[in-house]
Amino acid sequence: MRKIVTAVIAAAMPLAPATAATCWKQTAVEAAQIRDFEMMLMVSALRCRATGNNFLPSYNRFIREKRETLTQVNDELREHFRSVAGPVGALGAYDDYVTGLANSYGAGADGLACRDLQSITDAANALPPRRSALLELADAAGISPPLSGARCDVVVAVAGKAPKSDSLPDNEPMKVASRESAE
Repeated sequence: MRKIVTAVIAAAMPLAPATAATCWKQTAVEAAQIRDFEMMLMVSALRCRATGNNFLPSYNRFIREKRETLTQVNDELREHFRSVAGPVGALGAYDDYVTGLANSYGAGADGLACRDLQSITDAANALPPRRSALLELADAAGISPPLSGARCDVVVAVAGKAPKSDSLPDNEPMKVASRESAE
């Protein structure tokens, strides 16, 4: 069994540099989260304008006041797709990603009514135009953007036997952790 695991690891080693280039860096993950948040507000503002909770003017204010930060986030997201799809495919990959985000809110934001989204937009307008503030609100709103690949910061370990130590008995299986399992 150990020979099989070693062979699998050895076979995958040459692929590591290419895989690292396509993973999502923390900056890109945050950019995707803020873009997802903004897309939720945009689609919802358009959907809700025919209801008693027309917050489209509030959304437009959000865009005007946070334009610089939102532009920076879009540039970071475009850079991620340039690194993944290359200069020729970057724009198409970015457009596909953003269109997918918009489509995911076409039937509404899961569990949020128009009045909830209006309240979230009002909260966004009350924030300073800083990336960290938007990221914090996106976190509070439960935004978890879809990622078309692995995160660069997630560590994966191969299960096996733990090294001998005084705290673990012999043959104790090694516990495998990742940043995601700690959340």
